[in-house]
Amino acid sequence: MKVLFDWDAVIRNPYSGFYTFGTSLVKALSGHDGKELSLTLLCQKRNIKRSRTILNELDLKNIQLKSLNIKFRWLESLWSISPYPSLDLLCGKFDIFHSFHHFMPQTFSGKKILTVHDLRRYRLPKLYPKSRLKPFEMAVKRADHFICISEATKRDLIELFGIPSEKIDVVYLSCKTPKEAMTSKEKIREKLIKEYGLNCKEFFLAISSKDKRKNIEHIVKAFSNIKRKSEDIGLVIVGILPQNLSYLSEIAGVYAIGPVKSIYPWLRAAMALIFVSLYEGFGLPILEAFSVETPVITSNSSSMGEIASYAGILIDPNSKKELIEAMECILKEKAKRLEMAALGQKRLNDFSWEKTARKTLEIYKKVAKS
Repeated sequence: MKVLFDWDAVIRNPYSGFYTFGTSLVKALSGHDGKELSLTLLCQKRNIKRSRTILNELDLKNIQLKSLNIKFRWLESLWSISPYPSLDLLCGKFDIFHSFHHFMPQTFSGKKILTVHDLRRYRLPKLYPKSRLKPFEMAVKRADHFICISEATKRDLIELFGIPSEKIDVVYLSCKTPKEAMTSKEKIREKLIKEYGLNCKEFFLAISSKDKRKNIEHIVKAFSNIKRKSEDIGLVIVGILPQNLSYLSEIAGVYAIGPVKSIYPWLRAAMALIFVSLYEGFGLPILEAFSVETPVITSNSSSMGEIASYAGILIDPNSKKELIEAMECILKEKAKRLEMAALGQKRLNDFSWEKTARKTLEIYKKVAKS
């Protein structure tokens, strides 16, 4: 079976969930390459060099690369008014085209599969007033089948777009922890505190982006209550702060350190991950925290309660009281931290990239025959 991937969506941002998802799935599927599957990755010509570098880093020698000397957004504009050029004309014949974002041709002789990661722009429209929704909506209309990364996203897709349930499969993501991340929590914590000049003995961790749904301002307000009672505690924020929240880094005990190459040392060193986003399609940091034996406080909404399940402290993401109580629980009860670390490891057994690849391959076979 010949499968063509929308690889360009993966490699544009090496710090994104798209990158983790795409590279991990391709690596897991490559174990079937040459036996049941022939994989080709499609990207713009300007990204071909970076793609080769990534494949070398992943040690993937049998994966084919296909580049187009035309901007994908130009092609999308052309496909919005014309079925030509067909994907077959541009790339050759394939059984499956798997789009990871919204790059979806009108005309293709094989089957078109769209992975839907989340529908936050529809669920939280006030946070995304300038969103370009048309490319995604056209992709939904053109797709033959859908893969959602959580049951919550599947429910959203059915409710918002009226897609029949039988045209949607749920395939969970996973994570793979670097061996070096599993050194002593204390040693990693001491190293990071010294290296970044943090004036604290222990810290909670939050993950930010330009996107306000990460609820960072809410987390900082709750932490300020904790800080008044425990001066030795800090809150580390990794990632990019939204522009209007830059002032948060000036609050006592809050350390906004920007993007990091690897999240794992910070997760390993933290007392707990605070991941009370307003909406997620999956919530990969939850699994990443579980993998390094770090407790998780997360939202009981969208996909996060589904992914964390019994292993996390689930709260209303809008409740400051619930967040303060959860942080106090982690701070005061060492036995609770140890219990949650063990539960996180148990929950992690339900996820693996091999399971993800195997189920994805089954979907390819089913859709190709339909």
